[in-house]
Amino acid sequence: MLKRTFEEDLERAVAFHGHLCGGQVIGTRMARLALTYFGIDDADTYRDLVAFVECDRCLADAVTVVANCHIGRRRLKWYDYGIMSASFYDMATGRAIRISQRTDAPHCGHGTDPVAFFAEVPDAMLFHVHEVELPDLAPEDLPSGSRKTLVCDGCGERVHDGRAIERDGRVYCRRCAGEHVYYVEGRELAPEEYAAGPSA
Repeated sequence: MLKRTFEEDLERAVAFHGHLCGGQVIGTRMARLALTYFGIDDADTYRDLVAFVECDRCLADAVTVVANCHIGRRRLKWYDYGIMSASFYDMATGRAIRISQRTDAPHCGHGTDPVAFFAEVPDAMLFHVHEVELPDLAPEDLPSGSRKTLVCDGCGERVHDGRAIERDGRVYCRRCAGEHVYYVEGRELAPEEYAAGPSA
């Protein structure tokens, strides 16, 4: 039996996310379903659960809090597939399940109370649940401290956990290796520039 009630878990999720919405209810139920499946009664004390979320929406915040799988603890993996789905992997047993919202699930319209609306929808009408096989997580992807840190020969920044690219006996971060990254670096700001706050 889960330590917290649905209402307590939802309250925690909403506090973390900032507002109540259908995604919070769905993500809370999704995480609770996974905890029940694996027999984890208290996610706050369990250290062997890893969640893989497939969207960058409200659901991800609820899964993070309810399953206690935080990205900073390396127990949340994020893949932006745009799907209201998450897989849960219990490292202790080696079992994993993927829970996805059914396309024929009832939809909570704007202005509708999502808690009351989804209270009438059983899990079987809301989710598909599949056993899944996951590739073995590399040691550098497991929850723990950094196992390997290298310094980029291009920019001098530290690259942790096997994310460096080694070529011809040299080590590079992704940007210095010529791979696409999410930013284009400009000039370095002097301390007096960033300490003073925004400029006109």
